[in-house]
Amino acid sequence: MESKICRICLKKTATISIFDKQDDIQLSSKVMRCVNVVVVEGDGLPDNICSECAAELSTCYEFVNKCEASDKALRCADIASLYEDLLPKTELSIKIEQIKEECAPDDHDHFDNYLLDTVSESCNDYSDNKVKVKRKYTKTKKFREHIDGRKLKPKLGPVRCMVCGLMASCRSALENHMRTHTGEKPFSCDSCGARFNLKGTLKRHTITHHTQRERKFICETCGSSFFSKNDIITHIRVHTDERPYSCTYCGKAFRQIASMIRHKRMHTGEKPFSCPICFKKFIDKSHMKRHQFVHSDEKNFTCHLCSKSVKTRNALTAHMRIHSNEKHNICNYCGMTFSFKGNLQVHIRRIHSEKSGQCNVCLKTFSDLEAHMRKHTGEKPFVCKFCDQSFATKRSLSNHVGFKHENASKFKCSIGECTKTFPTAMMLEFHLLKQHTNHTPYVCHHCSRGFFRMSDLSRHLKVSHMDTIESRRSRPQLTVSPIIQNNCTIEIVHQ
Repeated sequence: MESKICRICLKKTATISIFDKQDDIQLSSKVMRCVNVVVVEGDGLPDNICSECAAELSTCYEFVNKCEASDKALRCADIASLYEDLLPKTELSIKIEQIKEECAPDDHDHFDNYLLDTVSESCNDYSDNKVKVKRKYTKTKKFREHIDGRKLKPKLGPVRCMVCGLMASCRSALENHMRTHTGEKPFSCDSCGARFNLKGTLKRHTITHHTQRERKFICETCGSSFFSKNDIITHIRVHTDERPYSCTYCGKAFRQIASMIRHKRMHTGEKPFSCPICFKKFIDKSHMKRHQFVHSDEKNFTCHLCSKSVKTRNALTAHMRIHSNEKHNICNYCGMTFSFKGNLQVHIRRIHSEKSGQCNVCLKTFSDLEAHMRKHTGEKPFVCKFCDQSFATKRSLSNHVGFKHENASKFKCSIGECTKTFPTAMMLEFHLLKQHTNHTPYVCHHCSRGFFRMSDLSRHLKVSHMDTIESRRSRPQLTVSPIIQNNCTIEIVHQ
């Protein structure tokens, strides 16, 4: 399919990339917001549109936003106030002071009833328009304060966030949303000092961590117990496979609304969580926290068998499988077992997928045989739209566009007079270690040689110390069994 054809009208010569930004919003996001079409970069379809379709898309996008804003304004505003211009003006301009003078001093109850009847008659016109009057004031002072308060109360409708374009239902909701951009956390826990950006989040934290609770709600299917009714309702969906929350872009359904919100960010491209060190953005907060281990050298988890230290508990758990030699991941095609799920997935892609196969030239098996054969034939069907450079695989093209054109100057070195720029934070970190410091964070424990990158250390171990590593793995594992005799502990070592 031609790359210059318009993705929308399929007729005219396209000159605008559908992944370019217009008013700080990608055109692809506008398309997915207006119609139920998924636009993903690298899907093989045309990635350009013509100027006429771009103008129509902008108009349609503004119309969709206008409809949503009007709907929210109608739902948030006082409905009765919308009929003020349509209803006939009733003669309520009777001076209350004159009525008081005409009434006897001891006839205040009669005066209040008279005023209530007058107000009720004036509100009869609202019933024709299906507007219900919910409040009746029998006291003159309260009624006057109510009317004055409604006149002074501002008509607040939906408000748009100037950072990410999110439409908040009201100004207070916008203030809460803006804390996700500023990082402000004004609510602190009195027990542990933890801070939160929302009062509701602080309340949930206090109930969860600092309140004695009882698991009153028990699942009749599996016996699991929960603290709240909402938790067990969500849990029961695991047994019934109920998925009430569906994505408006692709129709995929989810059990929890939080999972659906995270999924929709894949379509919209929204990444509200950013790393405070390198400012890399992420879809989910947990991904951002896991990424922050890259910037830390602390390895608080140590293996008690080989003394290897890792950064996270999950990494330690994965490392311990090497010593236990447990292989719970079984291939359904050939029965091979693997210690890690990732190794099983790689095995299935390379051996059992539709694209996999064995090369007749180098006699090796590859997950994508067609892409590998291009190395022998020299074919490069993927062309860069910026510099016309061609590549053999789509992944090579996307890496080239990101590194050379879109993010080439994203990270800049600011040490001394150095002005070099890099597309990723990892490349900048490698530059700082190699050019401006003498620190080698990755050290080989066999020969004490230091390296700037983990990949360099792994390559060194395979080339220089593979025999030593294999010999250690082939040794029988030693287990220690403690035996207590006569109040003394004896350790027996088994091979």
